[in-house]
Amino acid sequence: MLTVFYRRFYILLFLIWIGAVGSLFVLSVWGDFDAFIRDFNLQTARMENGTDSEMNSTGAFIRAAEEDGTAIRREVVHDVHKVEQDVQHFFGDNTTAKAGADPIKKEIQEDLAAKSTPKQPEERGAVETVGVLDKLEFTHDDGQFLARLQTSREVGRVTYFWLYNPSKLVVDLRGKWRYSVHRLTDFNSGFVGQVVLGRHTDRLRLVFNFRDRDAKKGPAPKLIRTPRGLDVVVASPPEASPEK
Repeated sequence: MLTVFYRRFYILLFLIWIGAVGSLFVLSVWGDFDAFIRDFNLQTARMENGTDSEMNSTGAFIRAAEEDGTAIRREVVHDVHKVEQDVQHFFGDNTTAKAGADPIKKEIQEDLAAKSTPKQPEERGAVETVGVLDKLEFTHDDGQFLARLQTSREVGRVTYFWLYNPSKLVVDLRGKWRYSVHRLTDFNSGFVGQVVLGRHTDRLRLVFNFRDRDAKKGPAPKLIRTPRGLDVVVASPPEASPEK
């Protein structure tokens, strides 16, 4: 015969086991205790108030779920806006690139500005024509490098920025483009060692790789629109300072 102590001890173990099994059942069916409580309250309202209360409670439950989803969307939108604000704060409001600044600062700022500018109805409904780079010619000497682009349509917005390690100049023709010329061109002489083409969904990119991998930032390239397309004139960058 078990003593009173052991009887109470086994009853306590039994209650703990029942609680654990019940908790596992609630978590496996409802996912969390909050959902279980909401369903329990809904069922109680149904039993006490009948069909009308059931409809009201169901509507309240649906509204609560919708409010939860809306709150989650608001949190996501808030996080996205915060990231954009952090990016804008990091790159600053000055659109003029300074020496030593991040080389893609200007491009990021222009992309953010274009994103924040609402489009007019006619712009939203217009279908942009895909331009084609039909011909690409190069002329260079010790001081300047000319890339002559022949395109099927007028060249619109053009942007550029510098990259380092290795040094290069990137020029982007904004809009929808494709090309029918060689993607890569190497040069045996001159300060530009290679020109590489790249096609993106919203731009056509020309990358001028300098022969001197440590070349400093040079003057801004000259962008000359012609009846045939666009001329890009790149000046020779300053020579890198010798290492001490």
